Amino acid sequence: MPAYNPDGRLLELLARLRGRFSRLVLVDDGSVSGREIFDRARGLVEKILVHDRNRGKGAALKTAFAYLGDSADVVTADADGQHTPEDIAKIADALATHRNGLVLGVRSFAGKVPLRSRFGNFWTRWMFFLMTGLTVSDTQTGLRGIPAALVPRVASLPGERYEYEMAMLADARYHPEKPFQIPIETVYVDGNATSHFNPLLDSIRIYRSLFQFCVSSVLSFLLDNAVFAAAIWILAAHQWPRRDCIFVAFAAARAVSSHFNYFYNRFVVFRRRRRQNARHRSYGRYIALVVAVGIAGYALTEVSAALLGVKGVAVTLVKIVSDVILFFASYEVQKRFVFRPSV
Repeated sequence: MPAYNPDGRLLELLARLRGRFSRLVLVDDGSVSGREIFDRARGLVEKILVHDRNRGKGAALKTAFAYLGDSADVVTADADGQHTPEDIAKIADALATHRNGLVLGVRSFAGKVPLRSRFGNFWTRWMFFLMTGLTVSDTQTGLRGIPAALVPRVASLPGERYEYEMAMLADARYHPEKPFQIPIETVYVDGNATSHFNPLLDSIRIYRSLFQFCVSSVLSFLLDNAVFAAAIWILAAHQWPRRDCIFVAFAAARAVSSHFNYFYNRFVVFRRRRRQNARHRSYGRYIALVVAVGIAGYALTEVSAALLGVKGVAVTLVKIVSDVILFFASYEVQKRFVFRPSV
């Protein structure tokens, strides 16, 4: 449970949780007030981890993950009273059966909900769906259950502040199971005045985090078709047969773009180290998928171009349509097989 400048509500929550959980860990994220709250909380928790300065909610969660390790399931909750002990317990209970994906406590946003919370969740929810393909009804929830096997993966994701929680949700598209969503009570204390979320700065961080998950696909798409068009133009100028042009251009384009996509995802998007064997397995699965999709794409492009009588650089348009058709199948295979976590 990360906390920044807490008040008495934190002590009430901890006292009610003490009998429900075997381990309670509190993170003081560089608080400048509420020192007496932390002093009184020491008898209610296993450990209070302290940041010497305010580093952000994401950094506080990672500090807790590092302390707990991967020996047990983890439930994260906010310290401002917005999550009831009953709802926190629901998330823990759900982890007993939901072992390969996140468990989320989602609010209904019905009734008297602060405008900034209602508006922020509406736009973030739809933006999240467009960029990841996942439907999450409450993208801003801090009440989450993480199975022990996924804790190391989650802890390695980029982000220090609120954007880290969005990165955690976006990464869920690669988990073996989709997030399991449990309805929880919608609680706002003093019109959500206790929230440390900055609508402008933190929204920029969140959308930047979301955007990076689709940038690699767009760049790979552009690079693939640029190489394909260039190769077609060069080979057609040398009077190569159309079928040979398409085959060579397709192979060259896919070889360049696929390696760019793999290493961009590995070093830029996810920015985490993996064990050597895990890297080899994911790379091997990725190359196998590239070959399979490449063969299917070549066949679809060649057959379509022949039926339509398309020649020269114009074949690139046929290829783009073929790529779009195969994109959805490729996405599902990557999510369920290529980049599945080692659990």
